[in-house]
Amino acid sequence: MGTLAYRQLEAADAEQVRAVALAAWRWTYRDIFDAAFIEHFIQTNYAPDLLRQTLSAIEQGQHFFEVVLDDERIVGFCHMGLLAHGARLFRIYLAPAYIGRGIGGQLLTHAEAWLHAKGVHEYECFVHAANAIGKRFYAQRGFTHQPEHDHDDEWYMHKQLVP
Repeated sequence: MGTLAYRQLEAADAEQVRAVALAAWRWTYRDIFDAAFIEHFIQTNYAPDLLRQTLSAIEQGQHFFEVVLDDERIVGFCHMGLLAHGARLFRIYLAPAYIGRGIGGQLLTHAEAWLHAKGVHEYECFVHAANAIGKRFYAQRGFTHQPEHDHDDEWYMHKQLVP
């Protein structure tokens, strides 16, 4: 692992973000979804043009999207957006070799600083019920599962930030 740097998403990052998402999904969800589902999901939800469309929401201050680079290569990212009642963490993924090194926690810390600057003191996320790694990650960082808001096979998790 070289020197890590964190910065906002740029248009040229879309292909690398998609590649990290694919590697992360193949690793995280390998026992949950079949390979064809994972490939289709990533092609649909991480299409470079779709990722680039996020840039206007970032520029307008409605979304936070940070990437982490190991030297010049993107190895992880965090994407969050404002809602009427707080904010939602849409996605946070790392290349599998970088999991467990504190990088995801650092990305989340940066996202929460962005929320504080916006005056937002709570946010939510959804995590697949069978994603033990994700559920543990969120629980260790102060999220609580609120089953009354679960949706299908997704756990609803909420975090209150200290003002």
